[in-house]
Amino acid sequence: MSQANNDDGLLQLLEDKQALRELNTLYARAADRADRALYDSLWAEGAQVEEGAFKGPASEFAATLLAPAGLERSFHSVSNEFFEVDGERARGEIYVINVATWNKDGGKTDTLIGGRYIDEYRKSGGQWKIARRSFVHEWNMSFPTTAVWDEGLFGMIKLRGQRSKDDPIYALYDGSRA
Repeated sequence: MSQANNDDGLLQLLEDKQALRELNTLYARAADRADRALYDSLWAEGAQVEEGAFKGPASEFAATLLAPAGLERSFHSVSNEFFEVDGERARGEIYVINVATWNKDGGKTDTLIGGRYIDEYRKSGGQWKIARRSFVHEWNMSFPTTAVWDEGLFGMIKLRGQRSKDDPIYALYDGSRA
């Protein structure tokens, strides 16, 4: 009986940690695809964000993350996810690298940013949500873009990431995938 209880507890812990990993992966998708509905679904009521000069409600941070002027392309990669789960609450540290292409004043710049999310989570109605997120900046690089999208082999690529619901991932779920 004791072993069963321990196994049940371990299984629940593993399920919770997997749900937290998926939550962070969906955050990356929401950011990169500028998906406001998905973004809103990831946050606990009253959630707070601290990133760069911004400190305030997650609902207000959406404009900064999802629709910054001049952002053409964004790619977030999350890794090294560590979570401590305590019942309906959890804490986490998640490493993140973001690559972004900016088009400002007619010139394109690629920016790479590395850092960590320091998070607090709440579970409500069986769903994990982000309650508080702080982004700790570790490093960054910026340089004129060298990307070539319309020439040679790259010119033949049909599937390209989009900052909208036109991204191929949405066709996978809505049944329109050819």
